Amino acid sequence: MYLRQMETDDIGILLDMAHAEGWSSDVFEFELFHKLDPGGCFSAIADKKVVGGVMTFTYPNSGWIGNLVVDKKYRLKGFGKALLRRGLQHLSSLPTIFLCASPMAVGLYSEFGFRKVSNINRWEHRGMTLDMPGSNENLEHVLAVDNNCWREDRSLMLSRMLTNRSYVFNEGAWLGFGLVGDHWTIGPWEAYNKDSALDLLKRAIVDSKDQRILVDVPAQNTRAWDILTVMDFEVVGKTVLMCRGLLPDIAFGNIYGLASMGSKG
Repeated sequence: MYLRQMETDDIGILLDMAHAEGWSSDVFEFELFHKLDPGGCFSAIADKKVVGGVMTFTYPNSGWIGNLVVDKKYRLKGFGKALLRRGLQHLSSLPTIFLCASPMAVGLYSEFGFRKVSNINRWEHRGMTLDMPGSNENLEHVLAVDNNCWREDRSLMLSRMLTNRSYVFNEGAWLGFGLVGDHWTIGPWEAYNKDSALDLLKRAIVDSKDQRILVDVPAQNTRAWDILTVMDFEVVGKTVLMCRGLLPDIAFGNIYGLASMGSKG
């Protein structure tokens, strides 16, 4: 077994592993990670083939570890830990590192110095789809709202991500969305108050028999819980946001949906 920098041809193999785990991911997201920081993405090789991988993503003051996956046939052999160590090494100059873990993996990440910050609830709505009205884009506004929520300049990632997603906004909120495989995802979704957040969601969703919508929400945001319950969403899963190093003063109460099912905040 050995690790090397991820190559473009590895992405499809790793995406197949992610889909086998039921992840809400698509090729655009994987390619975005790779294009923005190819030196921070690594693949595990065994038996002359790709058997796992990890991607890292950096903001000016923090980094994220995401898309850590190992083929089921090669688990419990040290591949996952080796990939995690390599990702951490790449991000070692940053004061803060985040990741989203499955509940079963919290103990593993704790061994590497991560601590729990928040539960992330995955909400689902079936029988609805998203139908955003046309609007004048205002990237400067949405980036300012995002910066206020995360206390971080995420403009590079968001400006690239929004080339493949749509968004709508009002004075106090914005909501992004996109089609990922056979379902829609909401995110980022950020708002300074409950009314602004609810206004965007009510304007967005319409009836559709065979569609479903997913959104990942920090558990601290009780206003989001109220909104999604009223709109007939249900919690269908949970991950755990974990942090190593300094924890910024993130405004979790204003974050109604993560950018991409938890992979980069």
